Amino acid sequence: MKKKFFAALALILAVSLPLAACGGGDTSLNILDDNYRNWYEVFVRSYCDSGEDGVGDLKGLTGKLGYISEMGYNGIWLMPVCESTTYHGYDVVDYCTVESDYGTNEDMKTLVEEAHARGIRIIVDMVFNHTSGANAWFKNAVEALRSGATGENAKYIDYYNFSRSELSGYLPVSGAEGWYYEAQFDSNMPDLNLDSEAVRAELKDIMEFWLTDMDCDGFRLDACTSYYTGNTEKNVAFLKFVNDTAKSIKQNAYIVGEVWLGSNAQIRQYYESGIDSCFLFPMSAGASDISSIKALMGSIQTQPGDAFEQLLLDYQSIYDIGTQAPFLCNHDTSRAANMFAGKLQIKMGAGLLSLMNGNVFVYYGDEIGMRCADPDSDPTKRIAMRWSEKDMAEGQVFIPPQAGVAMGQSAYPNGSVESQQDDPTSILNYYKAAMRLRNRHPELARGTVERVDLDNRYVAAFTKTYRGSKITVLVNLSDFESFEIDVSGYGSVQDILDAGDAASAVKGTTLTMQPYSIAIFR
Repeated sequence: MKKKFFAALALILAVSLPLAACGGGDTSLNILDDNYRNWYEVFVRSYCDSGEDGVGDLKGLTGKLGYISEMGYNGIWLMPVCESTTYHGYDVVDYCTVESDYGTNEDMKTLVEEAHARGIRIIVDMVFNHTSGANAWFKNAVEALRSGATGENAKYIDYYNFSRSELSGYLPVSGAEGWYYEAQFDSNMPDLNLDSEAVRAELKDIMEFWLTDMDCDGFRLDACTSYYTGNTEKNVAFLKFVNDTAKSIKQNAYIVGEVWLGSNAQIRQYYESGIDSCFLFPMSAGASDISSIKALMGSIQTQPGDAFEQLLLDYQSIYDIGTQAPFLCNHDTSRAANMFAGKLQIKMGAGLLSLMNGNVFVYYGDEIGMRCADPDSDPTKRIAMRWSEKDMAEGQVFIPPQAGVAMGQSAYPNGSVESQQDDPTSILNYYKAAMRLRNRHPELARGTVERVDLDNRYVAAFTKTYRGSKITVLVNLSDFESFEIDVSGYGSVQDILDAGDAASAVKGTTLTMQPYSIAIFR
């Protein structure tokens, strides 16, 4: 059965007619050189170890660029790589020095050069809301306060939010009686005074360093809703400063913001800053929205086909500026494999993600079905990528950082990259095929969505049109029922992607759609 299925799939792919050839040896791809990308989020510490010390590093990541490219990702989001005192890196000690555990600035330059040679862009996590308490700016400011707010370090007092009153979210300054500093996230993460012209000048220099000296391609901006606590207007204004500054340095810099809010209407406000994207948190892991991807495949949804069509249309209507940034999970949420019930749903979740407009983001390890052992523990969300069944194999990060979780069945129930690569039914190979859909059909990321009249509550039917080119997409969201659909008006079949073993196929003008399947026509 499996052999017949994959033979049929190979035949379908072989007869497809690509728009243009671009990208590596696969002449059926049509990867456009713009800011629409398949992004892959990487936590360097947990990804790949080149030094046999159990800690992931930049050289290890560079060595995996072939794998990342082959999987269909043409963009990488790096979680913080600046010098820090913590395993996660969100408390920056020095914005212009790479974390020593990860390597050197030269290693970073090499990574970017090698990525660019493969058509992969790199964006780095920028933490502008706060620094580390060990940052020289904060240490100098505290020293100035201790000495009566005088001397050459006094200028750094303006870099942070200090107060003579113990306000909400403020803590006492050690050794400077009567002074308090704002630290909304953690005592070792003092909040920056983002109204300070001196701070903004420093941030401009930092952006220039990463965009010019390091030749990175943009930023993921951390904690955008916290720049000015409870003040959306000022948050948006500061984002405009960051966006305008970055694009004055590198015109096509891609800027995506972490705007962790519960409604699309709230997130939409942040697009007024001019940044390219904000993450679509309402459709991600843990979202309560009934139209989230998780809900689409849950028993609560009785008309999933109609609901998915409506989801695409609603997002198109709400996000009338900028570029959407859909994702299933990231380093702050449960994993995609926690989100869905079983292997077939994990695959179909990736399939639905691949059909979304905008820039899709995939968290490392989701492509092999890694699980989060404890959704309340950040370290367990950031455990080691599993390259091999052998913990001590070459490149393996064999010590999950501070996770306290063994690299066993609970975290890796679907195996490793090694064990899945040659299995045509694996989660890994489904992710690869799903990303390939986006690299073959530019309309998926960029196209205007229109509903197609199809009287079936389980099957979503819609077109996407981009620069005069139109595709028709059919999606069977039933996990148990197959359907025969008249496709006489849809053009020729381009791709069929099945989550299960049974093969969907076109015979004459009839498409037999198996449960959890996707078909694209042109």
